Amino acid sequence: MVLRVDHFMYAVPSLDEGIEWAGDTFGIAPAYGGEHIGMGTRNALLSLDEAYLEIIAPDPAQPHEGTLAERFATLSCGGLVTWAAEGDLARTAASLSSCGVTTVGPHRTQRKTTEGELLVWELLFPSGSPHGSRMPFFIDWLECTNPRLTNPAGGQFQSLSITTPNAADLHRTLAAIALEVPVLEGEPALAVSITARGGDVLLNSTDETSDLTMR
Repeated sequence: MVLRVDHFMYAVPSLDEGIEWAGDTFGIAPAYGGEHIGMGTRNALLSLDEAYLEIIAPDPAQPHEGTLAERFATLSCGGLVTWAAEGDLARTAASLSSCGVTTVGPHRTQRKTTEGELLVWELLFPSGSPHGSRMPFFIDWLECTNPRLTNPAGGQFQSLSITTPNAADLHRTLAAIALEVPVLEGEPALAVSITARGGDVLLNSTDETSDLTMR
């Protein structure tokens, strides 16, 4: 399987507020996804045609200590954290290894939908990347239907751009796994351009979310 951009993670301190923000921004409310048991988080999802947006926040019903949820809870506003690419994880790990990038996983992960369906997928994380969350993590949906096909349509993904110190290094790594994404030299940042029913939407990382890492 060729790697493709799968989704974007947008962190908020409160999922209820994040759902309200998305409704105002895209003209349609995202669907509640479910809880990530053991990770302290829950999410809501919005399809962007060839990709999707994951709005992720602390789950009040789970412990937060030592999890990303603990850091999400302190955010002053929402922002892009990272992005994910879908494809064959074994091949991806091998290609990254040839570039000197170590990986952790695959880890099997699951959550139940509001309809009670159990979704199971696998995740692969780059380890110790100097580019932090500008470097994507990787997902294989196994037998599950990709969420971009099952959630409310918020618009159409147009482009992803990345700014990071030593941009040439990240560009070479992404090119080695056939991900052609613009990478510019500068302070760490992510930006995603979307065409929505009300016009163009630009989602950005913030100084706070740029400091967050998945591993």
